[in-house]
Amino acid sequence: MLGVTLVGVAAALWTLVHPVDQIHIATAADDDFATTMRKIAARREIGPSAITEDDPIRKEGDTFVRTWKITGRRRESLQAVASDLVAEASRRGFGFKHRQSEGSGVDIIRVDCGIEAFEIELSVDAGGAAPKTIPTAAPAAHVRDDVVEPRLHPEGKRGRISILLDDTGQNMDLVASAARLPAEVGFAVLPFLPSSSDAARALHQAGHEIWLHLPMEPTGYPEENPGAGAVFVAMPEEEIRRAVHRAIDDVPFVVGVNNHMGSKATTDLRTMTWVMQELKGRGLAFIDSRTAVDTVAEAAARAQGVRAGRRHVFLDNDRNAEAINSQLEQAVSRALTGEDIVAIGHLAPVTIAVLSERCPGLGDLGVDLVRPSLMVD
Repeated sequence: MLGVTLVGVAAALWTLVHPVDQIHIATAADDDFATTMRKIAARREIGPSAITEDDPIRKEGDTFVRTWKITGRRRESLQAVASDLVAEASRRGFGFKHRQSEGSGVDIIRVDCGIEAFEIELSVDAGGAAPKTIPTAAPAAHVRDDVVEPRLHPEGKRGRISILLDDTGQNMDLVASAARLPAEVGFAVLPFLPSSSDAARALHQAGHEIWLHLPMEPTGYPEENPGAGAVFVAMPEEEIRRAVHRAIDDVPFVVGVNNHMGSKATTDLRTMTWVMQELKGRGLAFIDSRTAVDTVAEAAARAQGVRAGRRHVFLDNDRNAEAINSQLEQAVSRALTGEDIVAIGHLAPVTIAVLSERCPGLGDLGVDLVRPSLMVD
């Protein structure tokens, strides 16, 4: 046992003898608790290979609980880590509990940081083998967020619609006509295609917002191929993080991200947490295309402090003018009830034709067409 009582006493003494402006761990004031834990472990000579992060992540009510496992060869080092963690949680005003798992010899510290919590398992590595990163497994239970309270406007205010057109970047054939659409229409560009960069630059110069249409694993893979640079559930953490960064870097002028396919990836809480942490680091927003009913992507984004929104209407699953007009009418009707509505379509000739005709008259119907970035919060 690592000494539950000893750690509790250490935390109490720390709060008494350390002024608020003295930081126990040499860390930036804006470090999140995960970064601080890595620094605490390093300070006690426990390297990254001895830390398993976010295995698993689960949801308890509105709280995301991230399980970390830290192993060490010396009990004294783990005692010091435990003491440091409790002291840092106390300094930040976070709630914490420290207990020992019966019969396992594993000490567990839980730190509640608000919308997320950490359960840190501390154990002595008897065999001397460093823990290995486990391929991402699907969470035990998915969060159903297909029914949520709509974001409503105060009575008397106009409804709002935003339109985001996916699959941009495959070629330049439709870019000139798309650029003539109202500037409020946004475009989601697929990375690593022949015209990804050129299309993004042309549409940006025409005044449109550029979003990254990030490829993610669908349930139908490999029959359904999300394309180059996709995020797959079985990828190790660092590979997922690199994939997100490379895709962002491939498309200029990006203000946010939405998912291309992703009916499998967006239901995996651990994968989405890593993706959203990278978007947070790059200052980007996220719109969940909702290609799966049990998606956790929007919830994961909000948990990581990423400005987020969701798709409400697909405009052109049926690529004919009558069907697209019908979907647009549905978006307008919902907006008139006071909802903010995000409608997603594709860079297709018939979709551009319908929007060219209908967008100028949306204001006369009592709704305002706004940029997609205004639909995230």
